[in-house]
Amino acid sequence: GFAAAWEAASLTRMAPDAESGRGLPLARHFLDQVRYDPGPPNRFLLRRQLARRRPQVLVVEDEEILLETYLGLLEPHYRVIAARDLRSALLLARETKVDLILTDFHLGSEPGTALVAALEEDRDRPPIPIVMITADSSVRTRALELGIDTFLTKPVTPEALLETIQLALTRALRQRLRLFRYFGTTLSQLVQPNLPQALGPFALALLHETADIGGGDLVVHLPRPGRERIVMVDVMGHGIDAKAGAIAHAAMVRALDLDPSLSPGRFLARWSDLIFGEPAFDAAIATALVVDLLADGTIEIASAGHPHPMILSATSARAVACEGPLLGFADRPRYEDMRLTLARGERLLLATDGLDPAELASGGNCPDWLVGEVQSRAALPLPAAAGRTAARISARLGPDPQDDWMLILLERSNIAAAEIAPAPATPIHADPQRDAAPATSDPVGPPENPASENPTTPPPAFQAPEPVPPPVPRDSPVAADADGLDLSGVAALRNAVSPAAFQGLAERFVENAARRFETWTALVAAGDGAALRREAHALAGLLGQFGLAGAADLARQVEHAPDAAAQLGPARALSVEGPRQLEKLKSWLEEDQ
Repeated sequence: GFAAAWEAASLTRMAPDAESGRGLPLARHFLDQVRYDPGPPNRFLLRRQLARRRPQVLVVEDEEILLETYLGLLEPHYRVIAARDLRSALLLARETKVDLILTDFHLGSEPGTALVAALEEDRDRPPIPIVMITADSSVRTRALELGIDTFLTKPVTPEALLETIQLALTRALRQRLRLFRYFGTTLSQLVQPNLPQALGPFALALLHETADIGGGDLVVHLPRPGRERIVMVDVMGHGIDAKAGAIAHAAMVRALDLDPSLSPGRFLARWSDLIFGEPAFDAAIATALVVDLLADGTIEIASAGHPHPMILSATSARAVACEGPLLGFADRPRYEDMRLTLARGERLLLATDGLDPAELASGGNCPDWLVGEVQSRAALPLPAAAGRTAARISARLGPDPQDDWMLILLERSNIAAAEIAPAPATPIHADPQRDAAPATSDPVGPPENPASENPTTPPPAFQAPEPVPPPVPRDSPVAADADGLDLSGVAALRNAVSPAAFQGLAERFVENAARRFETWTALVAAGDGAALRREAHALAGLLGQFGLAGAADLARQVEHAPDAAAQLGPARALSVEGPRQLEKLKSWLEEDQ
């Protein structure tokens, strides 16, 4: 049934060139939960927790069976990506957001320390914690000097693997927060979001949260004769990089303010020209909204790719359809100014896309749940409505949101009794090259049942996973004998993964090991010492992981033998002992089924 297929779905067993059968493994990789309810009607419930991002682990291992084993153990707890050689690992580490690297010390002809050294020279990425797997104690000092976070010794038990990675992620997060807190505090003081509670005839409330130390959301207040200007900016990304971009944009905004004659649209055009003419600003991609609050109570707005403002009351919601290209994406762009007025009981909502990345980042309207929250508090004074909305947003996104978010609510503070009917938003500086039809507000109906959209408060978000409980032993006993087999690790692996996953791993190991022993016997007969040494290292890790401890020890003796003559004895012994232990393992597996 579906439950069994879902349990068995794994990216680790998906052929790179497969033309079918990829959907279920990909869905399991990216989703936190899938439930199938048989009909009628048949229904899938798909869930992904956006408020809590699972750390992503890059696993680097050139031995296919071991790579599949590590991935199978990590997939339930982390997002995992795999590399089988140094080149692929470097490419993934540089082009993908990786929170931790798990790597074998030996990667074919290259040592794992080569990966560490290459990443050490990469100044475009923050340091990545690295856990190295090795059975060679002689390399530890050298690897630690290069920056290895910690080691795992082969054979790797499930408990040790999960605990070590969890602790490494926790240490890295703590160090990163200490470092970023130092720099982030200084940077944040330069562009701390702040707005007065009143500007001319308008009352305002500002709400904001950052996803990391720093943050790329920015708001600047520019007093002008006869009007108050608010500039809202959302720099792509978050953290220190986004905060640096916000500081650069704040400097440009302040410089442009020297010309008080610029309307919101012309202000954006000048700003975009500055960015377009300076290649160094390419990394600070941002959307922006310029809002002028006039003394007569009207509002003028221009947008550079920013989410649509919303005019909300207790019974209605409509979008202000102001459009414009992103800052710096075109030479000499044009931005249209829109004019609107707020009627009694209406509030203007300005937001960045962190409140709903999927919808707002694509230029859509504010999500229904947020519209419903603001509408349900329309009768409250603005400060109280803003405070309760902020609490609801925090409950929805969690204490550690995926993206920075900012929200501004504003309303007319004194409206004459005659000013009750709302006026549509209209263009005031039309672009003759655009469609001549007047731009109007898009009606957006309130949610049918806002309360139904309110989920329970999500769990606290964090980078490192919760402690992994020890596996529950199954009924079958753990077998061990005096002939070189140590099946405790195999039993732990069986307990840590699904039955189907364990059976698949065991079958592939038996098939692979039998083939490798045939190759080994041929190498012994040929007396190829260099080839024996290379193969001995690979066999030692593989055999030890699946309980052939005596055979793994013989392989290590061959690997570390001082010369070809010293290799010969343990190499011949492994030709006999390896297949014998493999047969014992097969018998144990058959009895355990």
